[in-house]
Amino acid sequence: MKGFVELKRIALRNLGRHKVKTFLTCAAIMVSVAAYIWMDSWLGGVFMESRRNIINYEMGAAKLQTKRYFDKHDEMPSYENFAGWEPYAAVLDAAGYNVAPRYTFSGTIYSTTGSAPLVVNAVDPDAEAKTLSYTAYVELGRSIQNGEFGIALGSQTADKLKVGIPTRPTVQELDDLIALAAQNSADEAFIRSCYQHREAKTQFGENQNYAENRAKNRMTLKRDISKTHADTLWALLDATGRNDVRISTVIDYKLAPEQISKDKWNGELWPLLTLAEQQLVDTVYEFDEPTGSYLLAEQDEAKQNDALQAMIRADFSGAVRHVNQVIDAKVVGMINSPDPVNNFNIAYMPLDVLQDEAGMMLEGHVTELLIRDKTLGAADMTSTIESAETIRTALDVGLAAQGKRLPQELSVHFWTDYVSEYLNFENLENGSTKVFSLLLFFLALISISNTILLAILERTKETGMMRALGMTDGQMILVYMLEGAALGLIGSLLGIILGCILNIPMVSTGVDFSEMMEQLGGNMGYRIAGNFRGMWRPGTIIGSGIAATLLSSLMAFFPTRRATKMAITESLRFE
Repeated sequence: MKGFVELKRIALRNLGRHKVKTFLTCAAIMVSVAAYIWMDSWLGGVFMESRRNIINYEMGAAKLQTKRYFDKHDEMPSYENFAGWEPYAAVLDAAGYNVAPRYTFSGTIYSTTGSAPLVVNAVDPDAEAKTLSYTAYVELGRSIQNGEFGIALGSQTADKLKVGIPTRPTVQELDDLIALAAQNSADEAFIRSCYQHREAKTQFGENQNYAENRAKNRMTLKRDISKTHADTLWALLDATGRNDVRISTVIDYKLAPEQISKDKWNGELWPLLTLAEQQLVDTVYEFDEPTGSYLLAEQDEAKQNDALQAMIRADFSGAVRHVNQVIDAKVVGMINSPDPVNNFNIAYMPLDVLQDEAGMMLEGHVTELLIRDKTLGAADMTSTIESAETIRTALDVGLAAQGKRLPQELSVHFWTDYVSEYLNFENLENGSTKVFSLLLFFLALISISNTILLAILERTKETGMMRALGMTDGQMILVYMLEGAALGLIGSLLGIILGCILNIPMVSTGVDFSEMMEQLGGNMGYRIAGNFRGMWRPGTIIGSGIAATLLSSLMAFFPTRRATKMAITESLRFE
């Protein structure tokens, strides 16, 4: 023990003898550790917030859907829907879950001035408000209500279509709007009072003069506008017909085709069926020589349905009918949530008005049930009872108590099963950051190795003399490894302090990327609308310091071991 203390004293004394090299080496380690802590905090915060937004603003913790819908969920096969969902919702409600039914379909929305593709979520407004948090972010207008053909749009899509209240109009657009909506000078003065010139914010690669010139031509809705004034402005603009829109979509439904041409039968259908399915379909259809087609001959609905399911499994296009549909609606609200997905090309409509021919002819069908633990809020991630297995067990137990069972065609999937593309992006970003951080560490370690090597060369005679006086090669190596560890420890402590100082504003305030998000159409890969914050990760902070210290010590081993290979007599003669 006494010998180790003496070796440690020698190592620390060596640091003081080479102050410049010690400072530069510690500085390199400090920068590496601080950069790693800062970047890990930033990415950790972004990833955590993105995941939280996906769960709380998009889809809940899990979904109940048909297995075939899940297999094709990226295509949104709305024909893969199911009815009779109410008992499942009741069982889950009794088990402690909020449940929101949805029917999701795609289409194109047309306003008087433009059009945009969008995804429409037909929902139960009350159930959505209990299950997800986006309903609290209806920034302008109001939420949708049952019994009306009302639609709530993302704020960015609303601006693009020029519906609702414009939030960033040009001076000319505001003048045109006033000319259309103002009935008198009082209306004109009121509308103008709701806007102000946009603040001149510089963007990447832009000078201040250009930003100021751009701002002169751009107005912005006042952030502190009262709810009363916003509602009055909405009513004035709504009276012009500005909010009347039309949704063009396609109703897809499964139906065994009455007739299948011989070419489609032989080319698209028959080769994709299993032997058992071929035998089944063959009993339902008969070949008709005059038409050269296969005609539906079996009238038994059960057999027809079995044949239809076989065709669907084989992805036979003829088994899905497409009916063009146009739905007239009125924009009643604009959503501006922390999740950019809700702000761009997403719309919400009441589920109940789409049940008959005026809507989507749903007849009680939905494409999914969103599921969320009742005890959690918008700032929470998932709980222990929200796994797919736990939810499925709750369904099985609850239905069994009623003498029922969950149909085999339905399945529960956790939220991560639906966002594999985002999770892959997250892994890629995280990997890139780690590579960059490792590069910084590598450069710092080279600096340590170089410092130790120079110290060994400069103290070759001294090393030879100490070895001649009885210091073993192992003790010599230990001295320099302790010296390297001391460099790593000092640099790490300084890096941790610097990294924490840099992280304080990142955690408390963050960086506002809202301007960039607007220019990129809301797509930066992350599920964050504007403000990117970091997070405190104690494990990373402590771990980076320990890793830097250990690696610094290890990097001193190799040059020292090489030096000890030199004969003592050569060391004493070294110049």
